[in-house]
Amino acid sequence: MPRLLAIGHVTRDLIQGSEVLGGSAVYGALTARKLGWEAAVLTRAGADFDPERELPGVTVFLERSSATTKFRNDYDANGERRQELAARADDIELTPLADAWRDPDALLLAPVAGEIAGIGAAAFEAGVVGALAQGWLRGFDRHGNVSPRAWQHPERDLLGVHALFVSERDLPQAASRARELLAHVPVVVLTRGWQGLTLLTREGAQDVPGLPREEVDPTGAGDVFAAAFLLRYHESGDLQEAAAFAACAASCAVEAVGVSGLGDRPEVTRRLALRQRLIDEGDWDE
Repeated sequence: MPRLLAIGHVTRDLIQGSEVLGGSAVYGALTARKLGWEAAVLTRAGADFDPERELPGVTVFLERSSATTKFRNDYDANGERRQELAARADDIELTPLADAWRDPDALLLAPVAGEIAGIGAAAFEAGVVGALAQGWLRGFDRHGNVSPRAWQHPERDLLGVHALFVSERDLPQAASRARELLAHVPVVVLTRGWQGLTLLTREGAQDVPGLPREEVDPTGAGDVFAAAFLLRYHESGDLQEAAAFAACAASCAVEAVGVSGLGDRPEVTRRLALRQRLIDEGDWDE
């Protein structure tokens, strides 16, 4: 069975008045499991995180911290998110990771609060490596309010990364800034929620339609997209096929709160067929 390793903090996310398990690494690993891969997470968290109970079926390499990272998430009528960091675990180290997981088929670098500054793709022998930009592009004031910040060392953090995933909400002037990041990685995927995405390579750009769905909770959709993209790219070697597959996987995630809406392989395949039919008919109202 192919394997995906995700590295990043597990989090407690306060969404719609409820606290749910979150974190890009969590969404990525659970997506891989749902799609038939073996998955593991390298993380750091407080005593309130119980990996066997909260991440069944996922191998968790855990070092304890004084706290678990916690975010408060609020969305306005336009889907814009306001975040507040209420607590942060310590930085992640490689120490707990078993040697058997140093060569995963897919590696997802998934920081949420700059917690993997000392870990990069060079420490692994992975088949394909992806990175989520948001954890390097967030700044925090003394009250925990989250705002965009400049990426301090992309040349270091992205060494050995094949695909970088950037949301248009991650940074100002996202389209032009995303192209600049091609100096450090061969592929940048700029996502725009239900509107789809743009695949950027050094040869050019390709717009890829998504699959519009009614959003209940968009939290984690980009993380689901990234994991599904890496998984399918490893399987197919085709960037556009991977992007379409990932868009359909993400469309499942937004229809429920937290990780409860993740789709399995048959459901994503069904949505791929629906997406293609909508494209062929020019009808995006369904």
